[in-house]
Amino acid sequence: SVGTSTTRIVDRRCRRRRSGMAVGFAAWETARRASKSVLDGANARLGEHPPTTLVLATVVGCYLLGKALRRLDVLASRKGYRYLFFDVVTKLPLIKQIKEREKRKVLVELRKTFRKQDDPDEPSIRSLPNEGLPARETLQRAISRKRTDVSWGYGESKCSGTVYMDGKRHEMLVADVYQSFVHANPLHGEVWPSVVKMENEIVAMTASILGADKLSEDRDVCGSMTSGGSESILCAVKASRDYMEQQKGILWPEMIIAESAHAAFWKAAEYFRIKLHVLKVNEDYLLDANTVRKYLNSNTVLVVASAPSFPHGVVDDVVKIAGMAKSKGICCHVDCCLGGFCLPFVKELGYPVPPFDFSVDGVTSMSTDTHKFGFAPKGTSVVLYSSPDIRMHQWTSVVDWTGGLYISPSMAGSRPGALIAACWASLLHLGKDGYMEATRKIMVGADKLKEGVRNIDGLRIVGDPVMGCIAVMSNEVNIYAVGDMLKEHGWHVNVLQKPPAFHFCITAANAEGIESLLHDLKVAVETVHKDPGLASEGTAPIYGMASAVPDRGAVEDILAAAQDMMSRLPALNHTT
Repeated sequence: SVGTSTTRIVDRRCRRRRSGMAVGFAAWETARRASKSVLDGANARLGEHPPTTLVLATVVGCYLLGKALRRLDVLASRKGYRYLFFDVVTKLPLIKQIKEREKRKVLVELRKTFRKQDDPDEPSIRSLPNEGLPARETLQRAISRKRTDVSWGYGESKCSGTVYMDGKRHEMLVADVYQSFVHANPLHGEVWPSVVKMENEIVAMTASILGADKLSEDRDVCGSMTSGGSESILCAVKASRDYMEQQKGILWPEMIIAESAHAAFWKAAEYFRIKLHVLKVNEDYLLDANTVRKYLNSNTVLVVASAPSFPHGVVDDVVKIAGMAKSKGICCHVDCCLGGFCLPFVKELGYPVPPFDFSVDGVTSMSTDTHKFGFAPKGTSVVLYSSPDIRMHQWTSVVDWTGGLYISPSMAGSRPGALIAACWASLLHLGKDGYMEATRKIMVGADKLKEGVRNIDGLRIVGDPVMGCIAVMSNEVNIYAVGDMLKEHGWHVNVLQKPPAFHFCITAANAEGIESLLHDLKVAVETVHKDPGLASEGTAPIYGMASAVPDRGAVEDILAAAQDMMSRLPALNHTT
């Protein structure tokens, strides 16, 4: 019957289930006995040692394991686990051979580029001359070396950024002041109190345009001068790390930045042994505060925002990021190296600028370059802090040196007082009206460039740039090949990646040439569109490879080799 058949089927299934359970139990019992045997044997062997030895070995083992895991975690935070994976894989003989072969191909192209830059008619000097040269001849030789440099007239620069100062009168003033203080060194403040006071005045003037004048009296914005944006960033990171160690006892510091943050933050993490969290930007190429929140923890010492970011010229949401950092008792740095002497005046001209300076609650430090839109000579920057309590951790003091009591406010010991004096003169000579006029010229050029790029088929602007740093990308033509074509027309753009793009940073020195740039840009796009093969020439294949290769270590090797080439004199067969 149907009922009988069903009963038989159920019985068979039950028997199979019981049989399976029995097999499983037997396997488990076998494994238990084996593990017990192993443990009994281990305990018997360990029993031969004193308990103190076992405890000590356990402690040491756990310490070494923890240290190894921490080291791996820190390396992964700086390079990524993918980097570590490829670092192991590419050491295999066959893979290593392939990697070296491809690396040599790229280096051949780089050598060609560097040879073009070398002047075959100018012999390399490889040893100190036995007799000094007359002053006139020395000057002539120095001037002759400029033949290989890019040249421009006032207001005719074709460089993205790079050349900021414009106007012969201003340039001559800066040079005259520099010459007057050529011996000065603020390390010896008792000898040159003038440059010490000038530095303090530069810091105060810079702070006054970055929100310090809007603060209550209990917030005392202060700072110091450095040699450039990278040193300002290094100082701010070091001071924030040590301040947070003092305040919270953090011994394993971590820092949060966007992938668009300046490369100096990677350098700071490497220098100061800080675990780095590099976050992807959102669809507007901004650091998202909600993403930052996910990475905040008890070891976070610093969160970084950019105003604007160097690649795309966009301003992060400083209000939300700084507010979040403050709520957790964490430092927040705003990198304003590019925009410090531009954004305040862009805002005064009526353009929309998100809040970004010390007027934002929670901002604890800022970096800004006077040698960019401050129109001071190269080698000057300012790092600012919301409180002297943080700044004091930037300083290095040595009290047991046989050379006496020593304290230094920045990375350097001796510093060129002539640069401080020249920077001071630049700020005084231009004043707010001078910076307003320069910014007006820059923003007119920026509006013109944005409109022109939008009218060129195949190009689009990256994000929503706030000032004169405009990034351009394309989904229709190889943007790196377009950049190479622009170089053929004398233009020097900054090449970007993630996504592939380049930017042109408008300054007072190049603002009047935007129409010419747009004309050449349109020609370059049309040329590359007609001849896609141009993507395999010049720097285009190098950047294309760098963007596509998953092994970032291979790209690092190429960069190191290129830097090595630039840091050597040409081979002897190219010199006399």
